[in-house]
Amino acid sequence: MIVSDLFFDINISKSLLIYLGSVFAGGLILLWIIRRSLRSIENRGTNFIQRLKVFEPIKTKKPKTKHPKSQRAKALQSFSSRFTIVKRIILISYLIIWFIIFVFPFFGGIPATVVSVLAAVLAAVVGIAARPFLENLIAGVVITFSRQFKTGDTVLIDQEYGTVEDITITHSIVKLWNWKRLIIPNSRMLNKEMVSYTTKDSYIWAHVEFWVSYEADIELVEKLSLEIANNCEYKHGESGVKFWIMEMAKEGIKCWVTLWTNSPTNSWYAKIQVRSNLIKEMKKHGIKTHTVQYKNVSSI
Repeated sequence: MIVSDLFFDINISKSLLIYLGSVFAGGLILLWIIRRSLRSIENRGTNFIQRLKVFEPIKTKKPKTKHPKSQRAKALQSFSSRFTIVKRIILISYLIIWFIIFVFPFFGGIPATVVSVLAAVLAAVVGIAARPFLENLIAGVVITFSRQFKTGDTVLIDQEYGTVEDITITHSIVKLWNWKRLIIPNSRMLNKEMVSYTTKDSYIWAHVEFWVSYEADIELVEKLSLEIANNCEYKHGESGVKFWIMEMAKEGIKCWVTLWTNSPTNSWYAKIQVRSNLIKEMKKHGIKTHTVQYKNVSSI
């Protein structure tokens, strides 16, 4: 009887040693894979920021403007700080999980009441005191790895046009076209719908909408529109210049003229230039734009 009990204890010890050894070795291998993957992601992000040329949604000058190199250095520093925090969170979480799995066989000696009380206290502290911070923190980690938007992307968000200037661990900063900053918590940023002009590439098929009256020579309007679009200095490539009649309304005929541009900034300036030249040419050729008839003018 004593021999059988001793043999049983030895078998348990061997199983425990095999379990602990497997968890320890597997944990080290997985830790190496995680660290290598994080290093690769960090290098890709750093290289992307180093290649960025544009940190503004609109080309303009401002007194004491920071040199692009200093803006790039600031973006690199911010990305490095944010990713350092992300790495620490991931590694610490992994080590905690690894430790729990490692000591799991010894949990039988801990009273269930003590474990329940500790878990309840921890959940209450995290849920009440740290909920907003943790929400933004987790959202920051998700944004970092999902790459649904990144530093340097030109976006339209909340009807505001700008460039993603910085993504911290808790909030994102969008530099608007007028150089104001839109600061949004990451938990909200993650759930916002936005139009991105540069997620896959920076090409934009820009269009200019304008109206002419039914008295206008539509063939002349088309000819002038295509000439103006083709001669635009911000146009990219030879294809993509089109003229369309989009609507026939009471007020007049709605027209579109389109052209390719290679960046959001050039698209902005292309549309401004095309509009300006259209107005000049229509006045020069006596082309009437749409007219709005005001009713009950005498009562205003």
